[in-house]
Amino acid sequence: MATVIAFTSGKGGVGKTSIATNLGLSLVARNLKVCLFDADTGLANINILMGVSPNYTIEHVLNGEKSIEEIIITLPSGISIVPAASGIKQCTNLNHKQISLLTSSLQTLETKFDYLLVDTAAGIDSNVLDFVASAQYRVVVITPEPSSLTDSFALLKMLIIRGKKKSIFILVNRVEDYKTSQLIFKRFQKAVKTYLKIDINYLGYLTSDASVNKAATKQIPVVLSYPSSSISCGLASLADIIKRQLTNDEDIPYFSQYWSSYAQKNQEKPVTKTITNEVIEIPATNTPEQSQEDKLSTIYTLLEQQNLSEVQLKELTLSLESIYEKKHKTPLRNINSLIAVFLAEGNTKKIKQLHKAIACSYERQFSEKISDPNIVIDDLVHSENYSKDEFSQLLNSLTETYQQRFNEKHFSEGNLLLTQIQQLLSEK
Repeated sequence: MATVIAFTSGKGGVGKTSIATNLGLSLVARNLKVCLFDADTGLANINILMGVSPNYTIEHVLNGEKSIEEIIITLPSGISIVPAASGIKQCTNLNHKQISLLTSSLQTLETKFDYLLVDTAAGIDSNVLDFVASAQYRVVVITPEPSSLTDSFALLKMLIIRGKKKSIFILVNRVEDYKTSQLIFKRFQKAVKTYLKIDINYLGYLTSDASVNKAATKQIPVVLSYPSSSISCGLASLADIIKRQLTNDEDIPYFSQYWSSYAQKNQEKPVTKTITNEVIEIPATNTPEQSQEDKLSTIYTLLEQQNLSEVQLKELTLSLESIYEKKHKTPLRNINSLIAVFLAEGNTKKIKQLHKAIACSYERQFSEKISDPNIVIDDLVHSENYSKDEFSQLLNSLTETYQQRFNEKHFSEGNLLLTQIQQLLSEK
């Protein structure tokens, strides 16, 4: 029975399809039968990378026009491809005949190959999450970009809502070396462990390599066009890890079993909206004719009824911000807007904390203070608003600090001379 691995990511452009394709070819080179299942409905990146133009897709199978064997493309390299196209969107809304066709087709794939590598689209769309959830193993591809990490965090959150907390592996792409990949992974792992309460596994890393773009231009996978490149060597190592560690030892038909069960449940499933770990049924009055204001009001009411904790609300906010960014191609909030919110609140404590955090961060990154204390004090004492009493308090405070720091009293030259005279007088 095939081992099913889904390759996914929180955002596009991280190299997910290239990795899935080249890893598939690397596994074929190890005498394994591999099939690439294209679950990206719109871009057909696998077709572009491999230089193929399929005549039929999974849509023809679901419509009963072709069998799964008739749409599979087997290339001279030995790897096979199942073109998906828009037919994937139908998998969440099938009739009884289509359920039977889908189940039998996936069962055929599971018995025909050693590995099924599912290349999903990026993001947290329902279709994407379904295919990630249907796999035995899930490989999330991340890069050092902050947006890649935040979007992948949102992706994992949505998987947890679907009950998929295990067998999640992280592959760090486009880094300089192992050490850098570990820094990025551990930072991501810490956030996931703290806020999502799940364990994720480090699968490996791949370096930045110009050979990838050159291979894409040729429409020949990099492991075939540049077999001696650093990226090809890294992919070979990853293939060895996958062959050794990601196996279907229980011989369970994960792929077909999931979709058969899901499709049947979906036919009788009520319309719901998922909020963090709760599933909320939307009232029947939520018709298409209902105004947007009424729909929002319903959502607000449902949220208030859920009694969500602070952590759950924060996680929900992160998910909504990720959806906003994907839809409108811009972040909901940036650093300027966040600071503006703090300042607008007028909370003295928060503003001081913000000032301190910025100063500490600047000092860590640039090994210097954000401002010279001497200049700050000089500007302060020369200010017209700085009174004689405030100046006196500053001197007393500095004197006390000096004594605490160096365990001795501070004397100016005048005080020191006066003390010496007093000592001489006392000796006489």
